[in-house]
Amino acid sequence: MVPESCPPRENPDVSPVNSSNAQDSVKVQRFRRFMSLVLTGTPSLSKLFDILERPDQTEWRDLKQQLIARTSNVTLVGSLAIAGSISFVTSKSPSPIAAWDNAVPYISLCAGGLCSVLSVVSGLGLVMFLNAVQRQTVRDIQASTFRLIVVAILLAMPFFWLLMGIIVPIMGLVVAVWLGDDTFAKAGATIGITGLIGTLLVIFISLY
Repeated sequence: MVPESCPPRENPDVSPVNSSNAQDSVKVQRFRRFMSLVLTGTPSLSKLFDILERPDQTEWRDLKQQLIARTSNVTLVGSLAIAGSISFVTSKSPSPIAAWDNAVPYISLCAGGLCSVLSVVSGLGLVMFLNAVQRQTVRDIQASTFRLIVVAILLAMPFFWLLMGIIVPIMGLVVAVWLGDDTFAKAGATIGITGLIGTLLVIFISLY
């Protein structure tokens, strides 16, 4: 009697590991797409270059106008933030409710103004880059990892510095209120900063 051959045993470790790696890869791709959408306004840098190299330049012109309009809005808001920071830094505290002239709020307002300046400057640089970029420029960028990283940073800088230029002064103003002597103002500042954090979380989660 010929013994029946046993079926090959399955390795229980292979499938879970592969599944875990696949899930990690998907999470990384989603995170990269999320960061690209938040900072540059495009799904990915490679998608941007792919659109630029297509024979039909209509899609690229539309995308370029969208990026320029987005950057222009960022620089406009950054300019307003600069003016607001300067007005607070150059004026004395009008009431004991908030200690604007304390070290922490004062430095925060100065830092916020500097971040807004960097947002405006990098935004102008990005607009110049978008107006000058051509197909050959894309090929040169893709051939150099260093230039690819630099372009990615340039695309992200205007929004990043604007975000810092908004968050840092707000944190400084909250500290100024907490250093004051008004309980209701402290409660209002706490509620306001909680609402800001909640709003940012809703925006980020919806994009992610």
